[in-house]
Amino acid sequence: QQLTLKFYDKNWAQTGWANGKKGTAEEYLRWREMTEQEITGRWGPCSYMIANVTRRQAGSKRLPEWEEAAATACAVHNMHIQACSFPGVACYWSSWHDAARDSAEMASFLGLEDKEDKVLGFLVIAAYAPDLLTDKDRRVRGRSHTMAEWRV
Repeated sequence: QQLTLKFYDKNWAQTGWANGKKGTAEEYLRWREMTEQEITGRWGPCSYMIANVTRRQAGSKRLPEWEEAAATACAVHNMHIQACSFPGVACYWSSWHDAARDSAEMASFLGLEDKEDKVLGFLVIAAYAPDLLTDKDRRVRGRSHTMAEWRV
C-alpha cells in the first residue's frame, strides 16, 4: 500500500492518480491524504495482500496469454472460495490502482523479471468481527454461496 503512494508521489503528474485522474498538485494532495487515511483506517486491518500474477510460460509450446490469465484467475477464485468457508475471514480481489499495479516499480518489488509477466491484482485477506456486520453488509453470505450443485 505504501509502495502505491510512493509510486504516485513520484509519477502523479505523468500518470495521474486513482486510475488516471489528472489535475492540480492541490487536488493530488487531497486525494493522497484521503488514500493514506484509508490505508491506516479501512485497509489497516488487512492481514495479507497476495499478488495475483500471471507468469508467462517459457519454451516453444506456450499457451495463449488469455489462457494463462484465466488459469491464474481460477486459482485465485479457489483461494477466495476456501477463505470464505472460514468464519471470521474476509477477502476480495482488488484490481488495485492500474498505474501502480502495472509499473516497473511493482514488477521489481514482486521480483518479476520477464516483461510479459503481469500483475492482475491482489487478493486482500483480513479478519473481521461478525458482530460488526450490519444487515446491509453484502459480505454476509449464506451457505448456498460456498457449495456447488452437480447435475448429470
